[in-house]
Amino acid sequence: MVFIRYQQKQDTIDISMKLLEQYSIVSQRIILKIGGFSRELVVNINEEMPDDTIGIPRMSNELAIPEDIPYELIINGRVLSLGPVIAFVAYLNPSELTPKRLDRLKGRFSEYQSIKGLIYVCAARGINIEKKQIEGYYFNPQGEISTTRWIYGVFPYPDVVYKRHPIDTVRYNDLISQIGDRVINSYYFCKGELPEYASRNKNLKELFPETKELTEVEQLDQMLRKHQTVYLKPPKGEGGRGILNVTMDGQGNYVFVNQNDIKTNIGEQADLILLLEKYIRRNYIIQQGVSTTIGDRNVDFRVYTQKNGLKQWECQGMIGRVAKKNKIVTNLKYVEKLLSGNEAIKYLFGINHQEASQLQAKIYDKCKTVCKELDKCVGNYGDVAIDCIVDQNYNVWILEVNKLYGYDSLAKVKNYNLRRLLFVTPFRYAKALAGF
Repeated sequence: MVFIRYQQKQDTIDISMKLLEQYSIVSQRIILKIGGFSRELVVNINEEMPDDTIGIPRMSNELAIPEDIPYELIINGRVLSLGPVIAFVAYLNPSELTPKRLDRLKGRFSEYQSIKGLIYVCAARGINIEKKQIEGYYFNPQGEISTTRWIYGVFPYPDVVYKRHPIDTVRYNDLISQIGDRVINSYYFCKGELPEYASRNKNLKELFPETKELTEVEQLDQMLRKHQTVYLKPPKGEGGRGILNVTMDGQGNYVFVNQNDIKTNIGEQADLILLLEKYIRRNYIIQQGVSTTIGDRNVDFRVYTQKNGLKQWECQGMIGRVAKKNKIVTNLKYVEKLLSGNEAIKYLFGINHQEASQLQAKIYDKCKTVCKELDKCVGNYGDVAIDCIVDQNYNVWILEVNKLYGYDSLAKVKNYNLRRLLFVTPFRYAKALAGF
C-alpha cells in the first residue's frame, strides 16, 4: 500500500530506497500508470520521502488523482501501476450524481480498505470519449459525512468498469478499445436472446424451457399442443408487467391470464390474430410453461451469482418466492411469502433438510454452468441474479438471468449479510480483473 504526494518537479518520481528495494524497482526510467493515464518519469531516490509514499508530478490540470487514498502498487517490467482504478457506472446522467444521493451506495464500500485504489461512481453520459475522461465522484474512506465522503472530479479512464447502468454503444465501444474486456456485465441481452444462445449450445440447451421470438400466430397452437401451457413475455424485464399465461379450456377456447389474474377467453380466430399481432409488434417471446405450483401458488427461486476475488463464479445465496394464489408471476408485488432457499425447497417438495441441501447444490451447479457459458459466448459477466424453477422431477429450469436486479427481497427476509456480500464482492472481482 502506498500514497502519492504531488511535487513541483515535472519529470521525476521520488521514491525512498526502502520502497525501491521492497518492490524490486531497478529501472532508472519508469512508466507510471494510473488507470488510463501514463507518463514516463526518471526515478529519483529521496530518503526524505516516507516509505509508504511516492512523489509524482501533477499528471494533468484537468484530471483528479487523489492524494488522500491508499493505492496498491505493482511492477511489470518498467511499468509501475497504481490502482486499482475502478469506474462504477451507476446512473445515466451526471446531474443525478450528488453526495447525498451517493450515500445510498456507501454500503458497497464497506470493504474499501481491502480493495484500496481510486473507485469513482459515475454516470454513463459522463464518459467523455474525446478526452478519455469520466466525470464523477470518488470514494474517500476518511469522509465522515456525505460531502467529504464523495469528492467530485474528472478522472482518467479506469482499469475496470463495473456496470450497473447500460452504456450507449458509442461510449461502450470506446471504453473497450481502451481497457479491453474489462467491463463487468458487458452486454445487456434481452429475455429472448439468452434462450436463443442456449439453443446453439449443448451445455445450456436442456436448462432452458423452449423459448422463441413470437413471429406468427401459428406458434401459439404449436407450442400449446406440445406443452399445454405457455407464457408470453415482453423482451425486457418489466417487474412482471406484460406477462401472460396461455392455456386452452375444454371447449377449445384460448385462455389468457395476465399478472393481475384477469382472464380473457378467445374463441374466434380473428380475435386471436388481432391480439397476437399486438404482441408480435412488441417483440414478445413465447415460452414453454413448466409446472412448479403448490396449492395453486407458483414457486420459483432467485440465485445470486457473482465472481469472487479469484475470478471464479460463486453462488452467494438464494431465496424462494411463493406467489399469491393463482398469480402467474413471482415478482415482489405478487409474492405471498419469501423464504430462504433451503426452506423454499422443503416447502415445495416436502423433503428433509439434507435432501433440500442436495437439491440446492444441484441448482447452484446449474446456475454456475449458465454463467460460465455466458462468459464464453456472450460477454464478460460477474454479478447476476438467476431466476429458476424446479419441476416435480427435480429438473432445474433457467427462466432469466438478471443483470440489473434489486435487493428489496433480501431486506424483507432480513438477510442483511447476503445483501452486504452482494454489495462488496463485485469490487473484489474488479480488483482482480485490474491485475491488483
